[in-house]
Amino acid sequence: MAENKKNEQCCDCGCDHSEHQHDETCDCGCESVDEDVVMLEDEDGNQIPFYHIATLDRDGKEYACLQQADDEDPIVEIFELQEVEEDGEVYYNFLPIEDDLYDSLYNQLEKEVAELDEGDDDCHDPNCDCHKN
Repeated sequence: MAENKKNEQCCDCGCDHSEHQHDETCDCGCESVDEDVVMLEDEDGNQIPFYHIATLDRDGKEYACLQQADDEDPIVEIFELQEVEEDGEVYYNFLPIEDDLYDSLYNQLEKEVAELDEGDDDCHDPNCDCHKN
């Protein structure tokens, strides 16, 4: 899985799914495309949907954290993002990373998720009693 077009189509209907623009006669069934789904192509040319769960920054590089959408026991895949422009179109290459970098980035992802969970409440008033521990 090495490459993904930014405006990838999820089927062959010809509509631009990334912009949710469908022809009135389109009956592809893709009317409600999840914006967090990234379609990657495997070595055999098969399109595989992944949920984009986070983008991490490290040492001036960006890394996409993806989880396979159709897998019963999904694992987090992490790729280095490489933006490429060709003929006015923006494409992203998803480059594999080394195992030790994966482990480090996965730990960073876990910490960031934990920090989000800690601050996950409906109250936005820093002066209320719920923010005083």
